[in-house]
Amino acid sequence: MRFRAFTLIELLVVVAIIALLIAMLLPALSRAREQAKRAKTLAHLRGIGTAMAAYQNENREQHPALESREEKAFLGLSLLARQHSFPSEYFINPNTDDTPPSMLTRDGRPILADLDGVEISEASAIAPANIERVRWHCSYSYDNDNKRRRESGRPAPGIGRMFVYLGDRADYRAGRTFSGNWEFRGMCLLWTDQHGAFRTQKSLSDQSDPNIYRHNEFGGEGGEEVVDGVEVIDSTLDTHLRFFSEEEDDLLLPNP
Repeated sequence: MRFRAFTLIELLVVVAIIALLIAMLLPALSRAREQAKRAKTLAHLRGIGTAMAAYQNENREQHPALESREEKAFLGLSLLARQHSFPSEYFINPNTDDTPPSMLTRDGRPILADLDGVEISEASAIAPANIERVRWHCSYSYDNDNKRRRESGRPAPGIGRMFVYLGDRADYRAGRTFSGNWEFRGMCLLWTDQHGAFRTQKSLSDQSDPNIYRHNEFGGEGGEEVVDGVEVIDSTLDTHLRFFSEEEDDLLLPNP
């Protein structure tokens, strides 16, 4: 019996077909991995949100915060973690280089950010000059202003009644309000009714909360004006998500 071998051309055709199939499959696998990371991130946000709801029930609808309402916002999350003892991994977006907290403060709160290895406290001044030296152990920004479950008053057209109060941390090193975790395609957010979703950056009229992505463009965060057909007034005003103090966020995330 004589055995027929593959010719060089036949082998090249097979290799080309395999390469084409790989090229078609890789983007799909990449998208699947990213969707899995988004789902995990949203699960972490919902876990924090569940603890937040429990805290509110125990504390007359107040969100966790230290004595000062102008504290660095993430300190309230560390208070929440101590009180409800949930896993430190919940603070991490798997699409970041953030590491889970491994150190505790003297009063037993996890240290969610440090500067040169030292705990960042209310006394620490965070500015563009030292932001590169900050190491994060929490991937999410937090609006620690008192958030009621539903907005009172009549909402503006196109604006829902829910507030966003947790979401992916801004890209402070690049000076962008919008998270760089997903290559600026969107961010994971949690609303006060405890539903989480990945939202892409859209016009203001498409957003359920007028200040999610727009840091302080509204004449001092909410000055009366119309943007993208939405009237930004007290009934629609919502403080932007923040990680540090209000003043530090204004410095790190300047008006565009």
